[in-house]
Amino acid sequence: MMKKYPIADEVKFNRFLVREYLKYGSVDEVFRKNNFDLPVSYANYQRILDRFGVVKAVGPNNKFSEAVDFLAHMVKDNIPFEKLYKKMPPSYRTSVVTLYRILAYVKEGITRRTGCALVITPYNDTRRVVIARDISTPNIEFGKYWGNYTIPMGYAKKGATRLENIKRILQQEVFTQNVIDGKFPDFYTKDDVSPIMYIDIADVRVSVYHFQLPKELSKIVNFSSYKLKDFIFMDAKELLADSANKYALRAGVKEAIGGYLRHLTLLHRNLSINPLQEKSLLNQELATAAVPTES
Repeated sequence: MMKKYPIADEVKFNRFLVREYLKYGSVDEVFRKNNFDLPVSYANYQRILDRFGVVKAVGPNNKFSEAVDFLAHMVKDNIPFEKLYKKMPPSYRTSVVTLYRILAYVKEGITRRTGCALVITPYNDTRRVVIARDISTPNIEFGKYWGNYTIPMGYAKKGATRLENIKRILQQEVFTQNVIDGKFPDFYTKDDVSPIMYIDIADVRVSVYHFQLPKELSKIVNFSSYKLKDFIFMDAKELLADSANKYALRAGVKEAIGGYLRHLTLLHRNLSINPLQEKSLLNQELATAAVPTES
């Protein structure tokens, strides 16, 4: 039986299509999830996304977290590659070939993709940063379905402008409901859009940007995403000093927050600032570690 869609109300139907796209990441996947019975053509779907200002996802596999979490878990707990891969759920899309290729690039010190990460602070406190729990993929540890805490972060598209890549992350990981409602904010276009640092995480060179929210957007209730949940503002220094590991952080997040604090120090000293460059601890460990395999 064909599902009932709100096609009688064009606005509601269009918002439904935008919501589905932001939830599933591609038009093809939305059609699959809806049994290919959506009353809209592929071309019209794309035009609706354009009218809502949706910045399209990067590639067919846009889950930045999958490969990073896999490699971090492997090196941290010294688990054989094949054994860990066999524990992955059916929804895990990153192939063995891709993961081995990423490992080879890391060991050679090569990055082949680009990423974008956002350090977001409220209007009245540059020391408190937004972090949230990634729920886009299951936790690799058996029986756990909540991911690590992260700052908004994902792939960037080569050739796209900085603002386009920033807007994509904001739409997918911070202000998703605003996109659906046609009320996406433009505060990020008014600040300096130069990165404060670059971090190599796996085979991705991530550009890190800082944005301070306007007062009307500086409450947790304003944030929404199908990838992130449990948003909180956290003192950056306390987060780095979290010895109890209460907020388990995704690889690269500590480096981004530490770099942001160094950036603030340089600003306060009125020093000329060039973007910092750093390899994540994950990359440093993978570069020297023997990759464990099953005997």
